[in-house]
Amino acid sequence: MSTEERLLKALESPKTQEALAEIVERIDVLRDLVRTLWEFKRSGVLDDLLQLATTLRFITEGLLTPGFIEKVAKLQEVALTAAVNMSQDTSKLDCLTTAVAVAEVEKPIGLMGLLAALRDPDVQRGLGYLVSLLKQLGKCMEKRY
Repeated sequence: MSTEERLLKALESPKTQEALAEIVERIDVLRDLVRTLWEFKRSGVLDDLLQLATTLRFITEGLLTPGFIEKVAKLQEVALTAAVNMSQDTSKLDCLTTAVAVAEVEKPIGLMGLLAALRDPDVQRGLGYLVSLLKQLGKCMEKRY
């Protein structure tokens, strides 16, 4: 069957006629879309968008694995537990937000500076809290694995 015959046969179909009628009714919209796409193609935006879509697909396929989703769910559970605990006693949250707000940009310290800082009672209390937090987190993780 020749190209002309296939085209004539397709034009005889009611579905094709309806589709063509819809296209003709929306010709202004189609013209605007084609102009916009052409401008995107000419300026390189379309290529950038396609590259972005490819990158997002690569990232989501790599990240949205069952293992990753399970780890996010566990993190959410830990965060919810912490939020419930903090809502009962806001003093810890107040301390944390104050510490972050007040913390100054310090210059890097070496081993000797760290040892000297360990003599500070405030540093000792903070480290004690962090060690306790890490211990509880480790216990929680042990139960899950």
